[in-house]
Amino acid sequence: MLAQSEWTCIQEGIKLFLDANVDNQSPRFWLSSGTIQEIQPVSDRIKYRPGAFLPKEPWREPSLTEYRRLSANEQISHLGSWELGSYIGVCRFPDEVLAPLEIILEEFKTRTETLQYYPSASTHPDYESAMQKIINYSHRYCLSSDEPKLLGLRVTLPGLRTLTMEDADYFVGMHLDSWDRAPLRRRHQSRNRICINLGREDRFFLFINLPLMEMFKALGLSDDEVYQHYRGTTVGDEFMKLYPDYPIVKLKIAPGEAYIAPTDNLIHDASSLGKQYPDITLSFLGYFGIQSQQNQEC
Repeated sequence: MLAQSEWTCIQEGIKLFLDANVDNQSPRFWLSSGTIQEIQPVSDRIKYRPGAFLPKEPWREPSLTEYRRLSANEQISHLGSWELGSYIGVCRFPDEVLAPLEIILEEFKTRTETLQYYPSASTHPDYESAMQKIINYSHRYCLSSDEPKLLGLRVTLPGLRTLTMEDADYFVGMHLDSWDRAPLRRRHQSRNRICINLGREDRFFLFINLPLMEMFKALGLSDDEVYQHYRGTTVGDEFMKLYPDYPIVKLKIAPGEAYIAPTDNLIHDASSLGKQYPDITLSFLGYFGIQSQQNQEC
């Protein structure tokens, strides 16, 4: 186990790949100063679960060493296979693929106004055809013949530090998904998620760049103790308590872009800080990846 002072900068872990159709010239990610747990209610509407973890400000640009640890060294064209539990990808959906659904969202004012309730896009007569166009294009990122699961459209407020809520009562902060409920040792084999930014502005995917088993090892736990953490659902919280200075990565996802991430195997959330318009995403759960030969279909 590394000395605690050495956990103030990014260690080797999850690797980030950018597809060829994504802008790689402008700044793409930043690092927090760690995590905080003492969270005061912002308002009656914005409350966090007891003990929730949030990124600690200020944010900073990564050092050259950290940048190299986060970014994949090999090009997509040289990549042999996509590691579901260890890779994050950013790709772009063409404007003509997203436009039919975006037009519906504009018509319903979902993309332009902050409302208490939004009309369901599924009630629009063109919704099915618009959605099918996106589903068809997403097939190029499928790594399996298994049918992806549509998680649906999600609309949240701008200006929020984190976005995930539980039971519409409180925000959960940095967390782990358990769609597949896999044991800790097999979390890296779980389905991952593709999440498309359908809003008008940049949004930010937040994550700790260590897979769950790497966090388990960082806690100094032995193989004999893995059964006490059978599903690994508390490992992330224990890691953030022990290493409060370990940075969270803030990854920019521009309008029309999507991230592919193993959300069952890493601590994560998203943020809409700095936005003026609603945050809108469309997500699918499946086996997704970015490869040089996009010839597999779901």
